[in-house]
Amino acid sequence: MFAKIQRRHVIIGMLFLCWVIGFLDKTAINIAIIPISEEFGITPEHQGMIISAFFLAYSMTQLIGGYLVDRLGSRRVLSSAVAVWSLGTVACGFVGSAFGLAAARAVTGAGEAVFPAGGSVAITENFEKSKMARAKSVLQSGASVGFALGSVIITGLIAWHSWRMMFIVLGIVGVVMSIALYCIMPPRSETLVAKSGEAKVSEKQRIKTLLKNTLTWKIASCYFFTNIVFWGLQSWLPSYWVKVKGMSMMEMGVYSMIPPTMGFISFLTCGWLLDRFFHQKEKYLICIGATVAAIFIYLMANAESIPLAFAYLTVSNVFLNAISISVFTTIMKHFPSNSVGTATGLINSLAQLGSFASPMLIGWVLAATGQNYGIAFSVIVACALVVVAIAMTFPAIHAKKNTEQAV
Repeated sequence: MFAKIQRRHVIIGMLFLCWVIGFLDKTAINIAIIPISEEFGITPEHQGMIISAFFLAYSMTQLIGGYLVDRLGSRRVLSSAVAVWSLGTVACGFVGSAFGLAAARAVTGAGEAVFPAGGSVAITENFEKSKMARAKSVLQSGASVGFALGSVIITGLIAWHSWRMMFIVLGIVGVVMSIALYCIMPPRSETLVAKSGEAKVSEKQRIKTLLKNTLTWKIASCYFFTNIVFWGLQSWLPSYWVKVKGMSMMEMGVYSMIPPTMGFISFLTCGWLLDRFFHQKEKYLICIGATVAAIFIYLMANAESIPLAFAYLTVSNVFLNAISISVFTTIMKHFPSNSVGTATGLINSLAQLGSFASPMLIGWVLAATGQNYGIAFSVIVACALVVVAIAMTFPAIHAKKNTEQAV
């Protein structure tokens, strides 16, 4: 028993490290686009399209990735996914045009699309339900660590050498991590456990019941608008700080470590809260998170002081994280365990269309309003309020059994 407990902790730790690298790769373009746009002469609209190329592929391959991890297990699928996105990141360092960069980012997005569903399946394979939210919060916190380290690592590598070398270094590290992950995770045969009370159903019926479940569509809609908020900020704030607020690249990188550092703590705290106080009540934490995030994004947009603006941004980031972990915990706890990967992939596939649309939407707003970031931030705040409205319509779930019957 002790060995089993230790092994699952090593597994979640390794997944955490891979997701740190994944978010370094995912967000590198948000900073690198500044020197890239100067080298290639890219307009704001085309910058948004390049950033969105990642999310288009990310959205399109979510369902496929979720299905594969349910069928083949997390070991082979997750390690392959890390290798694919890392090779895509390496390719970014060798491109010679904006089109080539968009294609390379699409490969990175296709690889990273598998990880959310794969991580959830790995957790259901290795953790009991009473600890799933905490395990997922550890994994999700890798995003915050990736953001925090990325601000300094990415700007540092660009300043030290070039944006091309930055992509190459990150990609090589990811390839090494994919090999280590394959070696650490147990084979599929060791994770296949009969789930009591779960009737065997055909693949067609399993997909059909997921599509018919109203909770599937409500979670997807909620996360769609959350992604517009989150990636609208992440994609355009670096340019905002440098071009509007006059910060240097390095100064922006250092300040940008603050929000995700607190976000790391918030992920772990929210995981504990969900297991302890919000079991069967995840929608209320989503509503709280979206409301507070909307308020503080508005305050950030109107703050004159840079330190105060980053303080407001930090608070909004903490509560946006509460939405994210609540969404994935809802899926893990309220859908059958043999469909967690597929459900996560389906929901995230639809929701990531918001991530795809967000950079282009904000880019279009900026182009149409003469670079008026105030209007752009107002659009983001409005989307956060939509999240509240959708989450309030989530059905009351009194027992997991009821939801599984619906699914």
